[in-house]
This record gives sequence, structure tokens and C-alpha cells, in this order.
Amino acid sequence: MAIANSLAFMLYLCCGVVLIRNFLQREPNASALLPVNLIIILALIFHGSDIIFSIYTENGWNLGLLPTLSISAWLMALIAFILGLRFTTAHPGLVIYPLVAISLVLKQSVPSEVDSILMSPALEWHVLLSLTAYSLLTLAALQAIILGIQEQQLRQHHIVGLIRKLPPLQSMESGLFQLLSAGFIFLSLGLFIGLLFIEDLFAQHLLHKTVLSLLAWTVFAMLLWGRRQYGWRSKIAVKWTLIGFSFLVLAYLGSKFILEFILAN
Repeated sequence: MAIANSLAFMLYLCCGVVLIRNFLQREPNASALLPVNLIIILALIFHGSDIIFSIYTENGWNLGLLPTLSISAWLMALIAFILGLRFTTAHPGLVIYPLVAISLVLKQSVPSEVDSILMSPALEWHVLLSLTAYSLLTLAALQAIILGIQEQQLRQHHIVGLIRKLPPLQSMESGLFQLLSAGFIFLSLGLFIGLLFIEDLFAQHLLHKTVLSLLAWTVFAMLLWGRRQYGWRSKIAVKWTLIGFSFLVLAYLGSKFILEFILAN
């Protein structure tokens, strides 16, 4: 559904530009967020329509790389919208909305064949839970990068540029662990349901994906446990968040890319 995709792209991009412009001003205008929130609701509706028409087929769900990435992007935009109602100054949409707009361009311009069909209704929960986990943990990884830059400048006593406008380090750190905790819960549920339906790791091409996903789960579990037991903070959190997220990227995006764009040719 090219029209819905194009409309969602323009709306996301427009909101991203407005938020960035507002953030760059010396005195951010809180009233500018109301029209942005209304426009984002429209963008989510158009984006969702595009997903419905592209993912549902006569035989089941199309679980190709780009359609599932589009679902993750929609979830990220939705989470950014919800978080933006709370964090009005450093709105997550500053980064997320332009990235979602780019993902829509890729989905529309890169050809993707329907070669991965989900026919089991029970596995739909595995897919939805996993994609929600990927979305939350992607946001956590982006937050970790920003937190790392913020902490480095604080250590050097040289806070410059837009970093000055970010929330305090403690608030950024707390937000990171909230995203990690939520993402970990969804990842755990998604893995549990997925493991119930594995019949042959090699025949289903799931060995590397399963191993890497379990490694990511282990990294996040250790990080959350360390936070609770030893009070691990920003520097350790940034490092292990990015390591765990790297395993997830390799588990899903890496395997999908190899199967659909390299081995398929």
C-alpha cells in the first residue's frame, strides 16, 4: 500500500523536523508538541495500514525481513509517542521518527520476496512478543549511546552542545534500565514460546538465531541482576546493553539478511 507508506513517511519526517527544531531553540515551545502528537497518531494509523496490507497473505503472515522491520519501526514510534508525553524537552521522537521514516523508504524501495510465511496462529504470539522486545531494546541501545556520550562529557567536566539540554544523568540511567527491564520481559516470553515450537534447529535454520538470542538474553539478565545486586551504573550499563543488542541484531537481522538476500540469490 504505497500511498499509506508515503503518507506515514512524510508525517514522521515532518514531526521529526519540528521536534529537532524545537529542541535546538533556546526556549523550547511546549505548545508545539500538541500538533506533533496529533500528527504522529495519523502517522501510526497510516503506517499500521501499510503493515496490515503488506504482512497478511492468503497463506499466513509474511515474515520477510522488511515487513517485520516495519512492524518493529511502528512499535518504536508508538513507544516514542508514549514516552514523549512524559519527556517533553528531550522527546524520543527527535531520533526515532526520522529513523522510522528511513525504514519506510527502505521497505518501499528494496524488493522483498514472500518466502517466509507464518501459518501457525500460536507462533503469532512469539513473533509479536519478540518484535516488541526488539523495539524496546533498540530504544535502550540508542539511549545507552546517548548516555555514554553524556557521561563522558560529565567526566571531562566539559558539557557542550545539545547534551546540556538532556535530562540529568540519573534520570537517563533510570530510563535506560526501565527500557531494559521491559525489553527483557518481552524477550523472555518470546523466547519461551518460540522454544516450544522448535522441532529441528538445523532444518528450520534456527540454530544460529536461537544461540545468539539466548546469548543476548543472558547478557541482559546478567546486567539487570548486576544492577540489582551491585548497583551497576551507566558505564557498565552502556557497555553491556550494546553487547546484548549486538547479539540480537546478529540473531535476527543478520540471519534474515543472509537467508533472504544472500543465500536466496
